[in-house]
Amino acid sequence: MIAADDGFKLLKVYAVAQRRTLDDGRVVPWIDENLNPTNGDWISRTLLRQRHHHPTERGKDYNHSTFCDLIISGLIGLRPRADDTVEVHPLVPADWSYFCLDRIRYHGRELTILFDQSGTHYGRGRGLRVLADGKEIAASKKVERVTGRLPPPAPAETSPGG
Repeated sequence: MIAADDGFKLLKVYAVAQRRTLDDGRVVPWIDENLNPTNGDWISRTLLRQRHHHPTERGKDYNHSTFCDLIISGLIGLRPRADDTVEVHPLVPADWSYFCLDRIRYHGRELTILFDQSGTHYGRGRGLRVLADGKEIAASKKVERVTGRLPPPAPAETSPGG
């Protein structure tokens, strides 16, 4: 298993890699389909240029969900499950004093995952907290694996007269 600090270092390397050097030397923010880890080249762009002899933007701004997945399931630690259990195991650096991932749709609910070391940043008390539709379902005094059960779905609203 990878240590939280090492995982965050790798995530930062990946985030910084999201750029491209233009022919005039300027470096611009860039996301494309796939990055060559050995030389920083955007592989799809290079292949299209080689095949068609001109640069194309087929993959530009192509991020799919990879980066979000790394943040949501890796760094913040929301582990997708098929049942009504919410499992969170953050891998944030030990020196973080707070973080929050808010308004995440999950099994038809809206989750909030937050950590507040002092209890004053978010005003919800000290520690790690997981909320579903605004109601706390799991908590811990420290950043560690927690689980909680999703509350039953709210009754469907009925239309007038029916």
